[in-house]
Amino acid sequence: MAARLLAAFCLALSLAGCGSSSPRSPEEALVHLIEDAVAGHSASDQYHNVNPVDEETIKQFIYVEEWLDVNGESVVGVRPGATPVEGSFRFTRSADGRSTYLISYGWPGAQVRSRVLRPVPGSKIMLLGWSDLLPWEQLGAVCVITTPREMGDEENHPCKQVFVFKVESPR
Repeated sequence: MAARLLAAFCLALSLAGCGSSSPRSPEEALVHLIEDAVAGHSASDQYHNVNPVDEETIKQFIYVEEWLDVNGESVVGVRPGATPVEGSFRFTRSADGRSTYLISYGWPGAQVRSRVLRPVPGSKIMLLGWSDLLPWEQLGAVCVITTPREMGDEENHPCKQVFVFKVESPR
């Protein structure tokens, strides 16, 4: 799957500038790719014979590889979430249904606030690429996750552009 994602990313880059909904940057192309791949909207036929051939494309492949090193579990071997979209959030879930991933397009700030996410009591929430569990609470219909204070400095982010929060239900 990771190789398919990389090939799709290369194709997305080659299509940049074609039509009004085309990605404007490698990062935006990655966001579009992840959304399409995880939601099952990508047709594998379009990825044949796509290879990184120039230095810029190779840099972009490295970017994707670094992102997948941190967040790959949220897009490989998962299914779309019951509600796949909420604003700039996308949702996937593990094959066993025990973990839900909230994929945030851009850093959400001091808190993640979601009406879709409904962790059960005892759930653990973490930011992929960060070692500590995150505090959270359910305030009526809204799940509020407090992000690490250290993440206020962009230099401390575990990756760029797209961030993943994992909600793991208790056994």
